[in-house]
Amino acid sequence: MGESSLQNRPNRKISKQRRRLFGLFLILGLTIFQELAFRIVFPIPETTRFNRIRYQLLAETDPRFQPLMKRGLVYDKLLFESLPDGWKEVHRLNRFGFRERDFSITPPTSKKRVLVVGDSVTEGQGASANETIPAELGRLLGNGYEVLNLGVVAASLDKVTQLACDSTALLKPETLVFVLNANDVVAPPSVPQSTAMNDVLYATRKTLQDVSLNETSFILPRLFVIVKRVLTNEPVYSRFFTKTIRYFAPTPDSTNPFKTGTPPMQGLRPVLEAAMRAGQLNPWLIQQSTSMPSVIRFDFSLTGSPAPHLRRIQELCQNLGVKLVIAYIPFHATVHARYAQAMVEMTTPEPIAMGLSTEPAFKAQAPQLKIICDRMKIEFMDTTPALSAKEARDQPQFWAYDSHPRPEGYATIAEEIAKAFVK
Repeated sequence: MGESSLQNRPNRKISKQRRRLFGLFLILGLTIFQELAFRIVFPIPETTRFNRIRYQLLAETDPRFQPLMKRGLVYDKLLFESLPDGWKEVHRLNRFGFRERDFSITPPTSKKRVLVVGDSVTEGQGASANETIPAELGRLLGNGYEVLNLGVVAASLDKVTQLACDSTALLKPETLVFVLNANDVVAPPSVPQSTAMNDVLYATRKTLQDVSLNETSFILPRLFVIVKRVLTNEPVYSRFFTKTIRYFAPTPDSTNPFKTGTPPMQGLRPVLEAAMRAGQLNPWLIQQSTSMPSVIRFDFSLTGSPAPHLRRIQELCQNLGVKLVIAYIPFHATVHARYAQAMVEMTTPEPIAMGLSTEPAFKAQAPQLKIICDRMKIEFMDTTPALSAKEARDQPQFWAYDSHPRPEGYATIAEEIAKAFVK
């Protein structure tokens, strides 16, 4: 009995050691799992200086403006809808606030990086994420290319130009495709400064400095970083726990031009006004219907030429050894008469709406842009002929009311841009 008891003591000792070792491994495993889970769910952007919020048109008088600028848009979900056209899409944003997948600041070594920069047409309003111009272009170019979507809804020519310069300096592409939508071609009165090489390097260093300031956050336990951010009123980002926000807010939101209690707008089809008030159709399409006939017949020899903006981008691309391609997207009502009725329903006088697709004066943008690009020796891709040809074969390329391209139209545009890579 005594000998048996003595013989069992070492076994019990070994058993206790095993249990302790198992406990330690279990704690270590749970800690690693928790850290990985927190890092996946609560990311920290590489930089907060490069984010779509800096290039997007915002209401600066809105009380939400400053907090939104500080936070930026990271893994947010924006709902776009055009009820009369019958489509609704959620734009899921990446860690830099742009649509489609995540990407690294550092280019991949095995692929040629292409940036596609522009406004809502580049972002792909009216189509799913895999039907946008960059997505289609990526498929056409193949696995040897990484094509990034840097489209920003409601970005003006000034903002898109700044985005083109910032992204080219920071992301180091081989090719920059600068997409000029018809409503962005006329330049505002301000003339952008010429970008010298030292300005480019300074901007890049400032952005990378912000990355280095965040390096400690990547090393520290993520739970600790999250708690610290909450206590110091810093933004906390989540990949999954984000609610979907309507990009066009319904009345009575201050960003909706239709106010509660105002009478119906004269000349506007009631069902369209109801959708605009509900945030189910872009309420600023009224302004577009009023202004676009004048915009697309603008004479650049008088004022409003985009040449200074293009020159700024060109100088930067030349300094950095980046190929520059300019792609032009026409206004939908200039490529086919089928879109005239929708414009009439949104207050455009019928003679003007019908004349947009037939009168030469309304087709002045592309020829003027070609002259500018030829003079500056920039490759220019006019997508108008290809879009018009398919419209003539009864293949609608645009949405009638929203005016953005359909998925078929985005594919046509991508096919035209891809031709710049085989010359």
